[in-house]
Amino acid sequence: MKRKLRLFLWCAAAVAFVLSGIVQTADHLLPHQKLTNETAVHFIDVGQGDSVLLLSGGQAVLVDAGTAESGAAVVRYLEDLGVTRLYAAVVTHPHADHIGGMAQVLQAFPVEHFYMGPETQNTSSFSELLDTLQTQGVQPTIPAPGDTLAFDSGASLTFLGPADDVPSGNLNDRSLITLFQADEQKVLLMGDAEAAAEQSLLTHYPSLRCDVLKVGHHGGATSSSLPFLQTVQPSVAVISCGVDNDYGHPDPQTLQNLSVAGVNDVRITAECGTVILPLHPPSSSKENAA
Repeated sequence: MKRKLRLFLWCAAAVAFVLSGIVQTADHLLPHQKLTNETAVHFIDVGQGDSVLLLSGGQAVLVDAGTAESGAAVVRYLEDLGVTRLYAAVVTHPHADHIGGMAQVLQAFPVEHFYMGPETQNTSSFSELLDTLQTQGVQPTIPAPGDTLAFDSGASLTFLGPADDVPSGNLNDRSLITLFQADEQKVLLMGDAEAAAEQSLLTHYPSLRCDVLKVGHHGGATSSSLPFLQTVQPSVAVISCGVDNDYGHPDPQTLQNLSVAGVNDVRITAECGTVILPLHPPSSSKENAA
């Protein structure tokens, strides 16, 4: 599978060049609805999975797309907001509850940038994603810590991890960790990163802070260690998980750690549905929508 990914990364550029004109022409024929210019983060309720939509200045970036069963719902959600193309899409790691719906998203929307890690998995979800990338002429980029995607609005998405010191044996710890920043407000997206990845992150970014934390691994006990939470000091934490899921997410220990760390605003998609956090006006006006 790793050989397949390496070969694909080399040859996809040629395919993208041939197909780019076709994609752009087809996109010009689509009826464009107006996408808001406001900056906001949508934590889409995809059940037991992750999907986060970043909006700023009329540009849309999708981080993960839930399971294959939730792919159609993610596509509809984006369409209802007036999204007609994605500025970028990110898959944090190859687990099916993060990448399963991405193939459907790529089939529905042209994407300018696509980011993924080098890790592979011998599953139907991962194979379908690679096949769809090739069919759509999308060339993946493997980001390095410190790489930044700039929005036209001045907002940015910076890749913080994983660093080389994170062990490769745990796909969760190898999740792409990103920081979305608009003006002075920061949203930290942890994927499924667990304690080892959290420790690495603080080693490389000891002064890291955020206003909003997308809690790692759906609120599981192996993530959200107390030292990590006390360092990044979020005022809002969002946990994406399914109703009555088989994993017991969020774990009571995670909720206790959040409380001890002083995070009093914890929003759980299993309880309130999709969480929408506008970043303008400032954080005192944050709202939640089901």
